[in-house]
Amino acid sequence: MKRIFQLVGLIAIALLSGVAAAQPAVNRAGVVVRFGNGEVVTACVEFSEPSISGLELLERSGLPVISQQSSIGAAVCKIGREGCDYPATSCFCARDQQGRAVYWAFYRREAGGWRYSNLGASSVRVSDGDLHGWAWGPGDASGGAVPPHLELADVCRSEAAEAATIAPTATAAPTTTPPPAATAAPTATAAPTTTPPPAATATPTAMAAPTTTPPPAATATPTATAAPTTTPPPAATAAPTATPPPATGTAGQWLGFAALAALLIGGIVVAATNQRMRGTN
Repeated sequence: MKRIFQLVGLIAIALLSGVAAAQPAVNRAGVVVRFGNGEVVTACVEFSEPSISGLELLERSGLPVISQQSSIGAAVCKIGREGCDYPATSCFCARDQQGRAVYWAFYRREAGGWRYSNLGASSVRVSDGDLHGWAWGPGDASGGAVPPHLELADVCRSEAAEAATIAPTATAAPTTTPPPAATAAPTATAAPTTTPPPAATATPTAMAAPTTTPPPAATATPTATAAPTTTPPPAATAAPTATPPPATGTAGQWLGFAALAALLIGGIVVAATNQRMRGTN
């Protein structure tokens, strides 16, 4: 069983080695372009061929290029927006105030400096690690405008440097917290503008209800108190005119005295009778 695992491992290693060998090697070369206004554009070009021409390197940088073939190789007439529109014009159509030619000077980076190339770009071979420079300006067959002093490391960063720079960009993800879009949330805070409280303050208009206060009508109840004006009780007080009750009152008093006297007499009679009965016994 152990041998089977070892055999499987060897097969896997062989397959991985074959895949790695099948992948072409990636070469890198750099391009530095300086325009007449001082603007600098750089590009890092990858290629799988053992080598390419200097013109191919420039064309693969992504910049529009117009060139003219010659016996010493292709001359570059225009890069991007600057240069001569060959064949509508001469490849060296531009002149300065002193009558000198203004053209694209071609350089190769060697030993930490720029070396002017007397050959056209199509006649120069580019290998892994090479750096070419182009500059627009006045000059002659021995030299012209010079590109800025850059090295290949400034144009083509190593894989380790790229990984290091990628990591910070990945950490920059927090800056994408839409939270500038969900802080698209600060606009949501405009909800306070929908605060109908001002409408609620219109409740003072509801306070105008006092204007409809019929209580004054209720105060008309004093008119109801005018009922005393209809107080016939004074007419009832006219009863003194019919004051014969005092006479009836005196008659009642006499009848009371008479009844009391009768009771007293009756009591005396009963007492006397009882005494007699006791005497006879």
